[in-house]
Amino acid sequence: MQVRYAMKLFAPLDSLPDTAHAIDIDTTFKSGAVQSCKARTLRSSLKQWNMFHAVIDYDGFEGAADHLHVTQSTISHAVAKLQEQLGIALLELKGRKAQITAEGLCLLERSRELVRHANALEALADTLRQGLGPEVRVAMDPGFPSDLLIQATRQCSSSLPDMRLSVSEVTPDGARGALHAGEFDIVIGAQPVLGFAADFLLEVEHIAVAHPAHPLFSGKRDITHDELNTHSQVVIAPAQHGNGTGMAEAAPHHPGSWRVCNPERAIGILRQGVGYAWLPRFQVQPALDARHLRLLPMAGARHHRTRLYLMCAQSVVVGSVARQFADALHLCSERCHQAGAGQA
Repeated sequence: MQVRYAMKLFAPLDSLPDTAHAIDIDTTFKSGAVQSCKARTLRSSLKQWNMFHAVIDYDGFEGAADHLHVTQSTISHAVAKLQEQLGIALLELKGRKAQITAEGLCLLERSRELVRHANALEALADTLRQGLGPEVRVAMDPGFPSDLLIQATRQCSSSLPDMRLSVSEVTPDGARGALHAGEFDIVIGAQPVLGFAADFLLEVEHIAVAHPAHPLFSGKRDITHDELNTHSQVVIAPAQHGNGTGMAEAAPHHPGSWRVCNPERAIGILRQGVGYAWLPRFQVQPALDARHLRLLPMAGARHHRTRLYLMCAQSVVVGSVARQFADALHLCSERCHQAGAGQA
């Protein structure tokens, strides 16, 4: 599956040149021609404007210093130098609090736009340096809600509409091998991979279901796990990637098990009266509501939960397109987690 998407680009301005050149065109015309065209050295730097914005956005020099992880004197010196270079006051002290002047307010939004464009330019250069191109490659556990992937894509759709998202469903072993091989930028899986930071996304509840006419419902007592082992199980087994061994080795083996690539196909098979399956509740709930499937009356644990984590390839750095999409996935998953989606 491929989805077109866009990323909001941001890269920290660690160090930028203090000077640049701009074209200053004299608008005095003689004989319909431009009178002069001269290069002018800029007096301010993007880094200075970035610190000025932080003072406004984070309620003073102390908040700006905390946000940018620098000392207050660094912020104070940068803003003072900026005001000196421009020849106007951007801030004025009232008591112990810095407040923006009318001139500062006039320049604020224009300078914000300048910094945003510079951030986007640096992030694009960073993406080109990594050789990632416009594609972000995502491998995900079949239990991860695809709705969250779509929400994250929509959240990032305003900045770069030409970007593409490539998505694959993989097994835990396949995800591990793909990460080490660098086949994916982002992996969403149930098993953290050694050597990669694993950030928790959300918990997914799995329940055992079957067709209402399945023989497992013939008795009037709860079903034991030993009884399940005597019936065919429909198992989700996505395609293998990297050096993974595939779900055939990762999942428990039962006689007559039927291995399919995604939950939708599993539900279709179950609706024909074949086997039972442990599936994410959020995916199977519509079939339960329509009475096409039924929850198995299990003895003991009637469900189990899977914690899903997000891991990024080592090539994914702060400010890159892939990192921005990962941040969007985090935000959408956090909202889902708080709302209780995909859980009991």
